[in-house]
Amino acid sequence: MQLSRFEKVEPVHLEWTADGQVRIVWDDAHESMYALAYLREKCPCATCRGTHGPPTTLVVRTNKSGFNIMQGGPQRKEPSTEIKRVDPVGTYAMRFTWGDGHNSGIYSYRYLRAICPTEVAATDAAAAAAATTAAPAEAHEAS
Repeated sequence: MQLSRFEKVEPVHLEWTADGQVRIVWDDAHESMYALAYLREKCPCATCRGTHGPPTTLVVRTNKSGFNIMQGGPQRKEPSTEIKRVDPVGTYAMRFTWGDGHNSGIYSYRYLRAICPTEVAATDAAAAAAATTAAPAEAHEAS
């Protein structure tokens, strides 16, 4: 991820979509859509990145019979992917307070732009195309 590519990119419009995603329009005319589960998965805090030990975002409960079960499931929203509050952090970032109380991730605008799902997909596709193009050339050089 190249954060430096987005050093000067700023959001010009932020909103919630009808289906609960975060939509950001950037001053370079790019539009980003973020599902809440994706944003939580990409939380930049040290705990979620594993810097302070294993990530702690998975909630495990023990039921009365002693079996470990994950809280939530397809029928219920996981509290860790619900946003309770959004606060600005200076003029460069925002902080989400998630349904499970987690709020230590500071999502800088340049980080959000870099993790944009369409940006990530384009970068991955370009890398795959470069690898595919390089593979035949390497095979030809080896023969």
